Amino acid sequence: MIVATVGVLRGQISKLIPLIEQQNQNTPSKMLELILRRYKKADEILATEEIAIDDLKKICIAGSARAYLDSASDYMNPILEEMGIAEKMLKETIDEMKNGLVVR
Repeated sequence: MIVATVGVLRGQISKLIPLIEQQNQNTPSKMLELILRRYKKADEILATEEIAIDDLKKICIAGSARAYLDSASDYMNPILEEMGIAEKMLKETIDEMKNGLVVR
């Protein structure tokens, strides 16, 4: 089980942004640009001091790994695993926030 806190989630998203940027430089695509914009927006949301559950629900990274696969069919790309981790962490963080368990 991944311990999902806002700080850990932000760390995962911050780790992914340069990886996605590099991938987009190597093989540019509209889908990667969209995914990158969504991860950057998520990072902006998570950087704020006060985060409410409604703020977390504005983060649109769910399905980014599938979207990447649909556009690139690059099943062996390690970014996919990292995206999957970020997606799970976001879901866990939202669930934990609903239960009052999230820490910054």
